Amino acid sequence: MKQVLLITYDFPPIGKGNVLRSLKFAKYFPKYGWQPIVLTSTPKRYYFKDDYLLRESEQLGIKVFRTKGSKKNLLTGSRLRNLPNENSRKFFAKLKKITKIPDESKPWIKKAVKLASKIIDTHEIEIIYAAAPPFSALVAAGELKEKFKIPLVIDYQDSWLHSPLSYFPMGYHRLRNMKMEQDVIRVTDEILTTNRRIKEYLIEEYDYLKHEDINIVNHGFDEEDFQEAKKLSLPEKLKMRFTHIGNFFNLNSPRYFFEALMLALRKRPQLRGKIEACFVGGLTMEDLNLIKKYNISDTVFNPGYLTHMEAIRYMLASDVLWFMVDKGEGADVIAPVKLSEYFGARKPILACVTDGAAKQLLRDYDAVRICEPDEPGEIAKLIIEYYDLYEKNSMPAANEELIKKFDVDKLAYQLVRYFEFLRDIPPGFGIKEKEMLGQD
Repeated sequence: MKQVLLITYDFPPIGKGNVLRSLKFAKYFPKYGWQPIVLTSTPKRYYFKDDYLLRESEQLGIKVFRTKGSKKNLLTGSRLRNLPNENSRKFFAKLKKITKIPDESKPWIKKAVKLASKIIDTHEIEIIYAAAPPFSALVAAGELKEKFKIPLVIDYQDSWLHSPLSYFPMGYHRLRNMKMEQDVIRVTDEILTTNRRIKEYLIEEYDYLKHEDINIVNHGFDEEDFQEAKKLSLPEKLKMRFTHIGNFFNLNSPRYFFEALMLALRKRPQLRGKIEACFVGGLTMEDLNLIKKYNISDTVFNPGYLTHMEAIRYMLASDVLWFMVDKGEGADVIAPVKLSEYFGARKPILACVTDGAAKQLLRDYDAVRICEPDEPGEIAKLIIEYYDLYEKNSMPAANEELIKKFDVDKLAYQLVRYFEFLRDIPPGFGIKEKEMLGQD
């Protein structure tokens, strides 16, 4: 079986949404003749941990090599970190970017290259596939490509320069990041992105890149997860349930939805006790204070952070799934893996989004109501509209043809076709250095 080195900083058991893409691709690669060998970090202490996904990776027999890390880590049962004040978290995240370029994982680059070199020396690696963020993973992959001349595929789950996480204290920081990104692109054979907006930004930023140089492989959901969840008992539901899956970082905040709930209950007092808003994930102290402020404590239900399988069970036990991306710089590139999971649940969606990648995908889902994220009055109207549809048993049906496009099994096959192409073509066929001369 052909072997691919999959480089990703985040991998189970760390409780982040971006681990799903790498894990699920690794699950389905063998089906199409490719054995994944995962190079990742030893997961340091974090706010959330998903033992279910860790067990899945172990049961699948995925070969995982981890760089050395602290003895206090998620694999050794280290205590989880407390969920921080969001303003403090943002402040310290920006502080780290002053000295650590491209991101706080910069020290991992050297470790990753060293361990990957050993893997390549002892395994017949035919493709290097690297996923980001963090973009330190792409830097490490670029160094490996130059050292071993193995075809390289890089996968943007976010934009390097135009993400909500991007922060450049001075012009130097932006220029340095641009130089690092170009150095990676220069040696890359195939560029993938998860949505069209990220692709457009790359082409706008670097005019030597053409549309055919970048391909889109959407985030996906694993149909087997949903079929497995249906075999289990679902969480009890006594009211109409609106559910949000995930945590509120960066351009995500429940504040307008909380206010909308208050407005909906004012306009329709009889809804109190008949609807509930379920938040599967961590809520900060600021969020809890907003719940008290808007007098919706009896309407909001928070089971806390749950494993991936438990989260799917809650999705299936819901009537409407709430999705939001707040306004702000970088909002247009956000279309997280959570959205594809929502598609997989085939539930009606209340989407509070502005123009961008997520809105483009949602328009064709059919079972969706969309409004701006910062207009609680409009959100309240849609809450009431969905309740009325629920009462009439007239909830909209999802577009099954669209949903099929997000099946991660099919997406893994699409990705493997790029591997096969690069494996069989002459060296240097991809993004050629000569096209970039004079473009730095």
